[in-house]
Amino acid sequence: MNADQLADVVAGVSDPEIDVGLRDLGVLRSVSLTDGRIRVHLTPTRLSCPAVGEIARRVRAALAEAAPGHGIEVVWERGAWQPAAVTAAGRDALRRGGYRVAGTAPRCPYCDGEDVEQAGRFGGAVCKVPYDCRGCGSTFDVIGTAGCNAMLPTPVRGGSR
Repeated sequence: MNADQLADVVAGVSDPEIDVGLRDLGVLRSVSLTDGRIRVHLTPTRLSCPAVGEIARRVRAALAEAAPGHGIEVVWERGAWQPAAVTAAGRDALRRGGYRVAGTAPRCPYCDGEDVEQAGRFGGAVCKVPYDCRGCGSTFDVIGTAGCNAMLPTPVRGGSR
């Protein structure tokens, strides 16, 4: 397999917290293959994302199945994720899951209504802000808010084998 094919394998791995593939969520940065070693660069959607260990495990498992015998290194580029990195397919998947992505005026993902009200400062995570829709009564989160893009000066390596 070449690096593009390996990137497609990683793209098919879903985030464990939000069921969206890593490429569509904007988490996958790059995949390289050098001397039998696969290096995957990822960026979490927030600095203290509790799912990084599970994501790295899923990535290693998918790559080990697709390309057995290769060494695998997962490199986390903390602070690099931005809401603009979410693809159109990712935005659609997030909407179907009851989320909206920051960057535009919030609309209800269920009824597409504009009559929404912020329901708190933080949702289930620091980068999720809860909203209530007055039109259909649904609650939803907008992801990609201020808590997502805290910066660290250098990438953090982890998940090597």
